Amino acid sequence: MLIRQLIITVLVALPLAVGQVSDQAAGEDDFPALQLLPPGSVVEEISLPRYENHRVTALITAKRLKITSRHEAEMFGIRSFLYAANGGDTTCVQLDSAQYDFRTKLMHSLTPPVSLLNPRYTVHGTNVVFSNISHCGLVTGPVSTTFRLTPQNKK
Repeated sequence: MLIRQLIITVLVALPLAVGQVSDQAAGEDDFPALQLLPPGSVVEEISLPRYENHRVTALITAKRLKITSRHEAEMFGIRSFLYAANGGDTTCVQLDSAQYDFRTKLMHSLTPPVSLLNPRYTVHGTNVVFSNISHCGLVTGPVSTTFRLTPQNKK
């Protein structure tokens, strides 16, 4: 008899629990885990990969991520890797702090300095705005750029 009451209680509560989870599901422009982590939450040592056609095309790593809203997060100690589609050179964008907007898919640096590291070039600047989707961005200055005719040897 006790088991039957327990089963009935669980079955009655199940639709309510399922409804609560589906109402909180993240939309396309929301932070993917927001239904578990409300604004103000801080996550240490996070990696956010971006996949296209079952292949990693970009990877954002941060020492700390703070969720500021359903659409934005502040990150600290950032390294964003942009992988070439043909398996060529990887570009690494290094930032001390930035804001990422899940609606526009843009990262805006909050504090200088910023660096772009690639075997063919190195860029150091004051601020950057870039997209991991398009692999395009703008570095503002003063900016220092070094081009290499031959890639650096990896040691």
